[in-house]
Amino acid sequence: MLVAPVVSLAAGIALMVGLGIKIADFEDSLVGDSKAAAELLEADFGQDPTEMVVVTDPAGPIAQAELAPLGEELVAAYEGLDGVAAVGAPFPGQDGSLVLPVELAADADGEAVDVSAVSAATTALAAEHPDLQVGQFGVASINEQVDSQLGDDFLRAELFAIPITLVVLLLAFGAVVAAGVPLALGLGSVGVALGLTAAVSTGIMPVDQNTQSLVLLIGLAVGVDYALFVMRRAREERAAGASVRDSIGIAGATAGRAVVVSGLTVVVAMSGMLVAGGMFAAMGLGAMIVVGIAVVAAVTTLPALLSVLGDRVEWLRLPFTRRRTARAGSPDSGWGRLAGAVTRRPLAWALASASLLVALALPALGMKTSLGGLETLPQDLPAVAAYEQLQRAVPSDGEALTFVASVPEGSADEVGAALLGATDELLALDHVTGAAPAVTTSTDGTVVTWDVGIDINGSDEALPAVVDQVREDVLPQVRAELADVPGAEVYLAGSAMNVDMTDWMDGRLPWVVGFVLALTLVVMAVSFGSLSLAAATVGLNLLSVGAAYGVLELVFGGSTWAEGLLGFTTTGTVAAWLPLMLFVMLFGLSMDYHVFVPSRVREARDSGLTAAEAIRHGVARSAGVVTAAAAVMVGVFSVFGTLSLLEMKQMGVGLAVAILLDATVVRGILLPSVLALLGDRAHTGPRWLPRLAH
Repeated sequence: MLVAPVVSLAAGIALMVGLGIKIADFEDSLVGDSKAAAELLEADFGQDPTEMVVVTDPAGPIAQAELAPLGEELVAAYEGLDGVAAVGAPFPGQDGSLVLPVELAADADGEAVDVSAVSAATTALAAEHPDLQVGQFGVASINEQVDSQLGDDFLRAELFAIPITLVVLLLAFGAVVAAGVPLALGLGSVGVALGLTAAVSTGIMPVDQNTQSLVLLIGLAVGVDYALFVMRRAREERAAGASVRDSIGIAGATAGRAVVVSGLTVVVAMSGMLVAGGMFAAMGLGAMIVVGIAVVAAVTTLPALLSVLGDRVEWLRLPFTRRRTARAGSPDSGWGRLAGAVTRRPLAWALASASLLVALALPALGMKTSLGGLETLPQDLPAVAAYEQLQRAVPSDGEALTFVASVPEGSADEVGAALLGATDELLALDHVTGAAPAVTTSTDGTVVTWDVGIDINGSDEALPAVVDQVREDVLPQVRAELADVPGAEVYLAGSAMNVDMTDWMDGRLPWVVGFVLALTLVVMAVSFGSLSLAAATVGLNLLSVGAAYGVLELVFGGSTWAEGLLGFTTTGTVAAWLPLMLFVMLFGLSMDYHVFVPSRVREARDSGLTAAEAIRHGVARSAGVVTAAAAVMVGVFSVFGTLSLLEMKQMGVGLAVAILLDATVVRGILLPSVLALLGDRAHTGPRWLPRLAH
């Protein structure tokens, strides 16, 4: 029965595993000054990956007499361990702690071979000294812990998302076989898309690390929804007396057409990420692929499956759903009665519902964005606590601004002296906590770096001002000192890279919004032959997106009321990539309702019903499938809201809230009231406007 989707899923996953997915580096998305600095930082500095072990006494500085024996114990604990290349000399930190650098053995790419033995030794030391805080921080240990945490998170997401989807489909269809078909098609679409994304990442462009999650999130939602739309219409026609073949044909000509229009609009919205470029381009391409596959599956594979199954699609029916199924789509249902009330006083209902969405959107005016660092990770990770220890002990090894200089041959000492000469000016600035006592020079002597510690993280609203002050007041002085060194260039990296990326993302948002709005207007106008309906659809979607932004600010923008409920520590900002991502995703996904509901209203109008009756009939007939589709999306997105990574949590909450509002307030009240106010203008347009056959 479900051979084709299962084969598609298996083939897609096999392709992904066989080819692998090439992940883009953070540096691939940088622009301007930060990109130039990142290119210089690719030089070989002859440094093996290093883990910093920090021992802190919560009662205060470690006694001077205890430093030497404690240092000897630390060195002995790590010498000779698997994966350790060398153990450095212990040294006191600025806060009275003891710090030990442990160099790890590296592979050909400079990555640590194995950090597990070092981590185990740190855990053992902490158990032996319960009165001290023993922490370990380094790229290898933080990556190991984050990968483990995220692996557990996404496994949990997958384990919950599929059962939630299946339960919703069981309630929607009332039969096990019927519920399994959309789920199988959704999973098949995801599998094929993952395989194609792997091919794209290895042959065309590397993809962002969030692309796989995005493909899973969107693919499962739209794949199930599109199949749901077509199947519900086919079952409706079959119940009305049509043969299996005719019911499938009618569903394809009506719901299938709506799926194509909706899918086209979603792809148009997702293409906005191609306009943004950078990290968004690959994510947008992955999203467009999975939506395209879901549309093709809904209008080709699904009809074939339904034809083969025939009435057996109703096998294993749940007995308690028969009565509810019989009432589904009646104008006297709850949604039908609400639509009737709305059409009697459309202006009042429109103003009330629009006011609610505007009120929810208002907090978005104060939204701040950033590309955070470790503060966005689960705060109970041992490496996060160790990082805070390290930042207090060696400020320049924690959150830092990094000066990066290109050096002409033989000028490394002169360039280094010019950088160190700016120490006093930097220490006089707010939030600067210290500077490295020496510069670091690449093995070929062509690049020099110097770290300056700061006491704010990447999410702090004060960071951009600090970066600007350094670039405006300190960098010009350093460059003036190097004016007589031909070819010497100095850039600012480190935390400044996050500021630059945030500014770039914020700057791309207006362009993407304009692009998506214009193309969506064209697609809707051509699809329905009505400029008024197209403009109304764009306006309603903007209200939904604005409300989602507002809720994000209310939940994550600095207040702490939701921390215990959702399990996070607020940073006061929203992930810089999220507003653009949410805009294109929500604008695309909400089109399901804005295409499907007006299509049913137009069908009812064409059958001879009055405008008000057509709206009530169309809303009632589409209520079941739209509610089920929204429940699938809200369920899947809500699961992502439970993940540990703050950015994933923000995305899940934003999407779930927006779809919930769109499927209730917008679809149930605002859209019917707008259709009533537009009257015939919702179904007609100027003669020069091309119109797809309806």
